[in-house]
Amino acid sequence: MGARNTAAARTGVNGGRECAKVPAGAWHARETVWGESQRVRLTTGPPSLVTDAERVRSIHAVGFAGDRVLLVENRDGTWTFPGGRLEGKETPREALKREVWEEARATLAPDQRPVAATRIEFLNRVPGRIYRVHPSFLVWVVADVAHLSDEPHHDPCEYVTGRRVATPDEAFALLGPLERRVLEAALAARACGSGPPEMRAGAAA
Repeated sequence: MGARNTAAARTGVNGGRECAKVPAGAWHARETVWGESQRVRLTTGPPSLVTDAERVRSIHAVGFAGDRVLLVENRDGTWTFPGGRLEGKETPREALKREVWEEARATLAPDQRPVAATRIEFLNRVPGRIYRVHPSFLVWVVADVAHLSDEPHHDPCEYVTGRRVATPDEAFALLGPLERRVLEAALAARACGSGPPEMRAGAAA
C-alpha cells in the first residue's frame, strides 16, 4: 500500500497518552509518537471536523458484511479497519478501493458515508521529513462489503497480515479505544439510514 501509515499508528491506539482536555466538538484526543521521534496529536470527532477536503490524506472503511464487521490484523497483533494513505493524485474513493483490496481482498458497495474524522497535527519537525500538508485529516466511512475474495491478501508494505469478519461484540473486544468509538458511530449511522448531510457519500469523494 505504498508508504504505510496504519490506522493503529495514526490513531495512537496502542501507545501515547490521552489528552486531558478534548477539544469542543471532538470525541477523543491523544498524543503519541510515530517512529523514533515524530510527536503527533490525533483528534477524532464527527466528519465536520474536516475543515478542508483538500487536506484529507487518508481514508479507512468500517465495512459491513451483513451484520458483521470487516477487520484487518497488523503485524504487531493489533486490529483495525482497512484503509490508508492517498497516493499520487488519487481521490479518497480511489484510494479506499485500492487499500481495501490490497489489505482485505474485499470490494465495497458505492454508498460510502463518512462517520468520523481524525485531525493529525505534527508537534515537532523531524529533520529530513517533508511536511506537505499540515494539519491533515483521516476520514472514516461506513459501507457495505460487496465482495470478499478467497485470494490471499497482498499488502505491499507487508504490515497487514490477515483479515477477519467479526460480530460487533467481537470487534469491540479486538479494537483499541479510538476505533471502538468509530465503530459506534458507524453502527449509529447504519441504524438511522441515510444520516445527516455531512455523512452522505459525496462528502468523502
